Amino acid sequence: MEEKLNNLEPVNIRQRVKTLWLVWFSFSAGLFWLLQFWYQYYIYEPGNFAGAWIRSCALAGTTLIATALLSSIIFKFHPAWAGQWHWRRRLGVAGVFLIILHVGGVLKYGYAFNLAMIFFSWNPYLNPVLFGLVAYPILLAMFVTSTDWMVRKLKKWWKFIHRFIYLAEVVIVFHATLLGGAVMKSFPGYILYILGSLVILGQVYWWFRISKLRQFKNLGFYIGLGLIILLGIIFYLK
Repeated sequence: MEEKLNNLEPVNIRQRVKTLWLVWFSFSAGLFWLLQFWYQYYIYEPGNFAGAWIRSCALAGTTLIATALLSSIIFKFHPAWAGQWHWRRRLGVAGVFLIILHVGGVLKYGYAFNLAMIFFSWNPYLNPVLFGLVAYPILLAMFVTSTDWMVRKLKKWWKFIHRFIYLAEVVIVFHATLLGGAVMKSFPGYILYILGSLVILGQVYWWFRISKLRQFKNLGFYIGLGLIILLGIIFYLK
């Protein structure tokens, strides 16, 4: 009995440490959003709570998601750091949670929960919200399947679902740049631009490098090529 208790003690300690790190991360993510909200409410557009809520959740959420994606690229350059993958997941989950709050704010303050108002135009260049509507279910699917339990249950399908993040990236870029306007030219917007650029450059680099090693016959090469072509078509039509 005593031996079993001794074996359980290290497990309990690891669990407590893990919980403390999770609490610390949650606090840090909340503080990051709060700083974004403070900037939007007191500096960018003083006194506009609705605008500050919508913009701060969007900027903080996409910044955390971009940081999560950037960490994946860093892990490829430094495989020894890949053991820290849980931080990537936490960044992504926190980012999507803020995007959920952003969407809730848009529905409440922008459309008064009148969903019909969202579709005033089916032209995504006139109504960039449509780009966001493509990304949102992808992000939600990743959010819902982010637990270890879902990884075990979905098995190979887990990776299949999470690879849709690349499609979400394409439409988020246009959603943010077309709808973001002047806020993307503010300090938080510049930070997001820098992170986003690093993510795209890193992903293209590894896409090309891995495809070259596989003589451009891998499925990932064709998927990446298709996304680049899609990005080019959307940009051209703009």
